[in-house]
Parts: sequence; structure tokens; C-alpha cells
Amino acid sequence: MSRAYEESMEQHRNAYIAQALGIDVDTLDDYPFELDDNASNDGLVYSWRVLWDDEAPPGVDVSGDVGSLWSDIPVAPDGPNEDDRDA
Repeated sequence: MSRAYEESMEQHRNAYIAQALGIDVDTLDDYPFELDDNASNDGLVYSWRVLWDDEAPPGVDVSGDVGSLWSDIPVAPDGPNEDDRDA
């Protein structure tokens, strides 16, 4: 996979995450996070969980407690898919 493709995928993903959280991408970039799937045993993904490294952006709904904060968002609609990169 090319570096340009990886960057495009990340930008697309981050734009969706920011929109789902009600913030802009620049704000999202200031708050490190990891993305986890809420999926069934057969791989059906129900939602994404944004796991905040330290703190969430102001105004974003979070669950958990200090040091373990997360925000649940709907899975992005069909768009670029990492599994399609070799197709």
C-alpha cells in the first residue's frame, strides 16, 4: 500500500470521526486516540469506540473515568476500505 493511500485513508477516517463527534478535524488532531471496533464474533462491526489517550476534546460526550475515557460513534458508511487496497 502506498504512503499516499495510507494518508488518504487516515484523513477520510479522521474527517468522519470528527464529524461524528461534532468537532473539527484540527481539534481531533490535538487529542491523541486509538480506534476500536465493537464487533460480533463473526466480525460484524456495530460501532466504533474512540479510546482517548489522555483526555477528550471539550464538549465531546465520553464514558469512563480519568485515564480510561472513550466515546462511541457509529461505524462510517461505506467508503474507502483498507481491505480493498489490493483489489
